[in-house]
Amino acid sequence: MMNKSQVDNWRQGMESRLEKLTIVNTKQSTELSHIKESVEEIKSLVREQNGRVRTLEKQTSALQSIGSAITIALSGFVGWLFNIRS
Repeated sequence: MMNKSQVDNWRQGMESRLEKLTIVNTKQSTELSHIKESVEEIKSLVREQNGRVRTLEKQTSALQSIGSAITIALSGFVGWLFNIRS
């Protein structure tokens, strides 16, 4: 069995630990909200960049298609020229 002074010391120790835990919990909560805001900002930036990349990929694909069509036309023309001279 504990005497009164031991019980009081135990209570004080528990109260100080509880205060420390409360402070740590508050810090972690603040840090988590900051992290959450940062993650949302990063997600927004990634969505924006994905849109830009998608647009650039479409433009590149269109240029490749045009280049292929021009190449086919020129090679057909050169083939036709050689065919005429033969």
